Amino acid sequence: MRTKTMSSKARPYIVQAFVAIVVVAIGFFIASTFYGDKQTAKRGARTDSGVLVEVVGVESKPHTLTIEATGIVEAARTMNLKSEASGRITEINKAFYPGARLKKGEIVARISTDDYKLKLMQAQIALSQSEIALVQEQAKGRAAQAELKAMQKSILNAKELTAEQESLVLRAPQLQEAMANVEKAKINLQQAQLDFDRSAVKMPYDGVLTATNVSIGDYVNGAATLATMTATDEIWVKISLQPSMLRWIGATVEDYSKLDVRVQYEIGGKTIERKARILSMLGEVESLGRMVQYILAVDDPLGDPVAYPLLVGAFVRAKISSREPLESIELPRSYVREGNLVYVADGNNQLDIRNITTPFKSNEYVYVTEGLATGDRVVTTLISSPVTGRKLRIKGESKKVEVQNSDTEFGPPPGPPD
Repeated sequence: MRTKTMSSKARPYIVQAFVAIVVVAIGFFIASTFYGDKQTAKRGARTDSGVLVEVVGVESKPHTLTIEATGIVEAARTMNLKSEASGRITEINKAFYPGARLKKGEIVARISTDDYKLKLMQAQIALSQSEIALVQEQAKGRAAQAELKAMQKSILNAKELTAEQESLVLRAPQLQEAMANVEKAKINLQQAQLDFDRSAVKMPYDGVLTATNVSIGDYVNGAATLATMTATDEIWVKISLQPSMLRWIGATVEDYSKLDVRVQYEIGGKTIERKARILSMLGEVESLGRMVQYILAVDDPLGDPVAYPLLVGAFVRAKISSREPLESIELPRSYVREGNLVYVADGNNQLDIRNITTPFKSNEYVYVTEGLATGDRVVTTLISSPVTGRKLRIKGESKKVEVQNSDTEFGPPPGPPD
């Protein structure tokens, strides 16, 4: 059986057709690739308008700085109440217990006064007797003087007495002794009165009793401590600050008088604020932190509001306003990048990276004196790859749309007719 084969004349046409198809396909691929890349590049150029960011305008003006610190409340004064008299306790204040608040001059306890009353009465009697003796002696002196004048008139040739003789005749020594006895009696009476008064133990200043050690009937002497007390007319708060803060606070009483000082504390679920004052600056820095220590004073810590007293041992936050304002730009700390840098959108909406000078920083803000100016637009958005000159798109800012001609697959649009 014979197999038919393709004619030798047909083979060249088939090869030529195949080659033509391959050439057309390659040309189409090259043309489409070139045109696609061109269009993609144009679209990318139209859409690459920059990083979307938010900005805020800044302004330089005087700012009163707030210096913050923490501290622990300390007692301004504590003392042991003692009796200056010896004896048995016969009376105790009804508020004689730990925590009781007493006013200056209130009697805490009274010592038996029987002996002191007796001595006081004796001193009063002795003074009265000495005063009577003085009056009598003054009368005798006047009588002697009258007798002397009468005698000198009756005796024409009587010799004049010397000053010493006249003094003796007029009882001058006896008069001086009587006067001295009166003064001595007065001193004795004052001492007796003082001893009697000391039998009452009084509060030396407003305070709260922190401990009580005696009861009615106990015998005490000058060495015995009746109670321990802490002053409540004021309390102290010790705070520590960096030495650089002296620039804003100062170191003299005159400097302190210009400051507004407040302390805040938590009690009863509320934040209470009280006015305070700087009492002094300690004359040395801390050995560990090299910090400067100040003593703040708060008046009437247990007073109004009475429901929220400031107690010894409490933790407080102090806020001190600077004595003079600082001309600066106030920025939230979150706007400042690592290395004390700030991102700024320039007039062409391009990124400008600035190094700033901040002489003061609070917990929330920095105060810029160099590196920024009024009218600058600070970028508040975090940029992942910040590079100077990078294009920015400002959020909320109207954007101009530039219409560009685009080529089609048939080439550019035709021009105007001839």
